[in-house]
Amino acid sequence: MTTKRIHLPARFILLILLLLFRNPLFATNTQEGAKLFKVNCGMCHSIGSNKIIGPGLEGVTDRVPSPYEDWMAKWIKNNVGFRKSGNAYANQVFNDNNSTTMPVFEGILNDAQIKNIIAYLANPPKADAAITKEIQAASGTAGAEQVKTTKKPWIWLIVVGVLAIATVVLRTVRKTLQLVLSEKQHSAPPIDTNIWKDFKRWIYNNKTKFALVCISIFTLLSLYGWEYMWGIDVNQGYHPSQPINFIHKVHADDNGIACLYCHSGAEKGKVAGIPTLNVCMNCHKGIQGTNPEYQKEIAKIYYATGWDPVKGDYTNPQHPIEWNRVHSLPDFAYFNHAQHVIIGKIACQKCHGDCSSFTTNQQAATLTMGWCINCHRETPVQMEGNGYYTHLHQAIDKKFGADKKITEADMGGLECGKCHY
Repeated sequence: MTTKRIHLPARFILLILLLLFRNPLFATNTQEGAKLFKVNCGMCHSIGSNKIIGPGLEGVTDRVPSPYEDWMAKWIKNNVGFRKSGNAYANQVFNDNNSTTMPVFEGILNDAQIKNIIAYLANPPKADAAITKEIQAASGTAGAEQVKTTKKPWIWLIVVGVLAIATVVLRTVRKTLQLVLSEKQHSAPPIDTNIWKDFKRWIYNNKTKFALVCISIFTLLSLYGWEYMWGIDVNQGYHPSQPINFIHKVHADDNGIACLYCHSGAEKGKVAGIPTLNVCMNCHKGIQGTNPEYQKEIAKIYYATGWDPVKGDYTNPQHPIEWNRVHSLPDFAYFNHAQHVIIGKIACQKCHGDCSSFTTNQQAATLTMGWCINCHRETPVQMEGNGYYTHLHQAIDKKFGADKKITEADMGGLECGKCHY
């Protein structure tokens, strides 16, 4: 009896260990699986229901034939060979997704790594899995919420209105007081006059004061007009709201996306250009964000482009986006981005400020003619690497001497015709 009591628990423990070791998910690492999934699978698959290139993998362990571990391991390792073996469900998945071939990971991922990915898909984080549903719900409604800019109040009109009302009230009070005074003194009532007659009488009795007032008003208006004309279309610090709130800090700083990835025209032509939403979709087909505010803005991109995150296709109606312009040069001023970025080697931040810190796009510099001229006077010419201008640089070195710092002003950068038509 003693022997049985010792060996039965031992056999039972041995059986449990054998069962555990037979389980392919034993000792798997879901955190490692999450990393492997993002690197190898995340560009084509989401762990939600939305389709990117391949289908969404929400509930995939319930869809595939049992045992799902074996089927998924074969599919991930070599889906092409698995289909050729005649597996019916493998061929069904292939046909249901427009016969899109999935990469073969045999030789890239080992068995342990594949098991980790399967473990991650079997138990995805709830927060990540819920993103797709929130995006899907928001893309049909939140996208229609276009942020409208509000006009500034008509301050001057309000001031004039208040002064007019005050004038009428004060004249009424003055007339009433004069009537009361005439009754007390038993004198003749005051002559009924209007504002214009009172004003002319005051001018006649105070000619010197009136002349000084006129000179003062003319001087103030002249100064104001001068400053106003210099400030026409100078919008430093201007940062209007946009239909879709694009945050430069998240893209350029947090994720290190280069300026030229979105503004490719800056190195190829005159205009840097506003990137089309197709550029946004290069990333946001798969990236849906975890922050609710970001998800709301991404949903607007889907709404505008007609992207259905579940079907993974542009099947919904499209809605054009009307952006609010931030930077605007006069029509008679010529500026070529490529000339400054490629030839002049000027950093984007020189004119646009540190965009990587912006939460809303804004005009950082004044962009006035004086500002541009000062830049031409101070910025040295990049002599190296611009073969087209070699002979010009040699002529300038000969004229000014090789030791002098050559600026754009020395190369004709102050000539009117360089920038004005």
